[in-house]
Amino acid sequence: MKTAIRTCATVLLVTVFVLTGCAPTQPAPVATTAPVATTAPVATTAPVATTGPKVLMPADLPKNIWSRVDLVNQLPKKPIRIAFLTLQTNAFWNLYAYGAHQAVSYFAPLGVTVDYIVMGNSIDAQTVDAALDAAMVQGYDGIIVCPFAVGTEVYINKAVDQGIPVIATLGQSTVPSKAFLFMGQDGYTATKQLGVYMANKYPDGGKYGVITEAFGVQIFDQRDKGFEDGITSTGAKWTLVGTYESHDSADTIYSLTKDMITANPDLKVVYVSSGGNAGAAKAIADTGNTGKIMSAGHDEIPDNLALVKSGLMDLVSQDPAGVAFSSVEYMYNYLVAGQKPSVVNIPSKSVVVDLANVNEWISMLPPSMQSGLSTTP
Repeated sequence: MKTAIRTCATVLLVTVFVLTGCAPTQPAPVATTAPVATTAPVATTAPVATTGPKVLMPADLPKNIWSRVDLVNQLPKKPIRIAFLTLQTNAFWNLYAYGAHQAVSYFAPLGVTVDYIVMGNSIDAQTVDAALDAAMVQGYDGIIVCPFAVGTEVYINKAVDQGIPVIATLGQSTVPSKAFLFMGQDGYTATKQLGVYMANKYPDGGKYGVITEAFGVQIFDQRDKGFEDGITSTGAKWTLVGTYESHDSADTIYSLTKDMITANPDLKVVYVSSGGNAGAAKAIADTGNTGKIMSAGHDEIPDNLALVKSGLMDLVSQDPAGVAFSSVEYMYNYLVAGQKPSVVNIPSKSVVVDLANVNEWISMLPPSMQSGLSTTP
């Protein structure tokens, strides 16, 4: 009986062990790996900016030989139009035109149009006023003009009142205008030095005559007075035989000079304050007075420089090409940057030209004007 009970107990224990040992064990959950992070998209580089053509600035331009002032290194906000109003009465204006045409091509790359406009062949107020009026109607941004006569200040002021700045050159009315700048020869000072030069050339004094362009024109009145004060400044006795009008005519000057020589055989100097002064030198030569009577005048034009080389003339320069070119420079600076010069009158370069330095002045002429002129002594 005990054996049977032990047998049953053993069977029961084995059964329990088997059931316990055979029960499936729950495996530990396998740790899943975190999803692999995807890399952020590679940043693409910004497209390389292509380099456009370099913008031309005033500082990039070569200095012109006729420049007299530095340009502001700025470009206009819009295209600029400048009316360059001039005259054509004698060869002097060819040098003035040369300087202006240099400015036309020089300033074009900067967005500036310079219109070279010949007003006519007379310096009277009617001619100048008509041109000023037309420039106002056409809406120019700036005006450069050689006004000379009384009455022109009215139209200059009218232009300025309409917002158009004006530069006056070479000569202006005796009545002040609203032009913000005058460029040209200081008629009195420049010509006084020529008068002093002639006085030293003839230390014993003598007789002299004056031929002017027209009475009552400021620049010529200043010149005539300057020459008188200069030639009489050394204390020698000088006698003025007369003052006459030429209206820029070389033929008229020729006739007047011959008449003065006929009436005054002891004449020493004929001063011509206008253009056409070659007429005086020709009259001196034709009457056989080369080396006895001297013509004194203005303007470093080719014909005059040839007369200086021949011993018939001494002159004082007035830098017409420089005045023309630099007037556009000053107008550019004002229109682009509002910059005005510190003075309202800028005198041109005025130097006495004689046998000692004439070759230097010939070499400064445009090549097209040097034909027939030698720079050898």
